[in-house]
Amino acid sequence: MKKLSSFRSMSMIAVFLTALLFQVGCSKSDDEPPVDQTKPTVITSTVINITATTAVSGGIISAKGGTDVTAKGVCWGTSENPDTTGFHTHDGTGTAAFTSNLTDLTQNTTYFIRAYATNKGGTAYGATLTFTTLASHFLCGDSLIYEGKTYHTVLISTQCWFKNNLNVGLLINGSQNQTNNGILEKHCYNDEESNCDFYGALYQWDEMMQYVTTKGARGICPAEWHLPSDFDWTILTDYLGGEAVAGGKMKEAGLNNWATPNAEATNSSRFTAFAGGSHTADGFDKVMLLAFFGSSSEETAGPGYAWSRVLYNTTGEVYRGAVDKTNSISVRCIKD
Repeated sequence: MKKLSSFRSMSMIAVFLTALLFQVGCSKSDDEPPVDQTKPTVITSTVINITATTAVSGGIISAKGGTDVTAKGVCWGTSENPDTTGFHTHDGTGTAAFTSNLTDLTQNTTYFIRAYATNKGGTAYGATLTFTTLASHFLCGDSLIYEGKTYHTVLISTQCWFKNNLNVGLLINGSQNQTNNGILEKHCYNDEESNCDFYGALYQWDEMMQYVTTKGARGICPAEWHLPSDFDWTILTDYLGGEAVAGGKMKEAGLNNWATPNAEATNSSRFTAFAGGSHTADGFDKVMLLAFFGSSSEETAGPGYAWSRVLYNTTGEVYRGAVDKTNSISVRCIKD
C-alpha cells in the first residue's frame, strides 16, 4: 500500500510540474511584446524638371517607424490627396532618399503629388504638393525626340503624321513572336539593327497596340500621339484623291528606297513612305518592294486580323486590306 501511495504521489507531482511548465510557456508567449505598428515618416520632395508630359519628384524618409520600409514612391493625380490606389511609382525599399520620374502627364494640367512609405504598420504619406505641366509648343512640322531617336512630322490637311517609320524597342529574332513581357520588342528586316535604323522597325499588331484592342490607342507611340485607325488612313487617302492615286503622292520619289519602277511616286504629300517590307510566317519579305502600314482597327470579320494600308513599287495605288495580326509591319504615328 505504501508503494502504491508513493506512486500516486509521484504521479500527482508529475502532473503538477507539467501544468506548471505549460503555464510558464503560455505566460512567456503572452509576455512577448507586440509588433510596433508605428508608420514611417516621409517628406515629399519638391517637383522639378517639369515639362509638358514629365516631371521629377521623390521623397526623404525621416523615420522608418516600427518596422522596415517595404515600399516607397510618390502618388499623383488631378484630385487632392492622391494615394497608392491611383497613379504611383515604386522606388524600392529601405530608408534611403529616392527619386521618382513621372511620365505620360497631360500638358497644361495641375497635378497633386505626395510621397508615400509603407511598413507593417501601414502606408504613410508626406505633404501634398501641386505642380502644373507646361503647355506644349509643338507645331506640326517640328521634329521630336522619342526614345532617343528623332522623328520628323508633316501636316497633311488637318492631320499631323510622323514622316519616319517608328523604331523603338529591343531587337529580337524574326523567328520569335513579340510578347507581353514588359519589354518593348521589335523586328528588324533580316534581323539587322541597321535596317531598323534605315527603314524603321516592324511590329506585330498586339505589340504595336501594347496589348489593348481600343481603336485609336496610343500603343507604342509617344504621349499625345496614337496609332492611326482605319478611318484616319481613309481621311488621308481621300484627301490625296482616293486610293487609286494616293500611293504615288505618299511614296518617296526615286529609287533610293524603292525598287524600280517605283511607279507614279512624287511624294507630293511629303508623307515619305519607305518600302520597309514585312515579316510573315515565311520570314522577311519584300523590302524595297512594298510599304506595309498597320492600323489600330481590327477587321471585325476575323479576330485574328486588323486593317492595314499597302503601297507597292509597281503602282501609285493604296491598298486597304486585312493583315494577319502575327505579321510584323511598319508603324506611323498620328497626332491626337
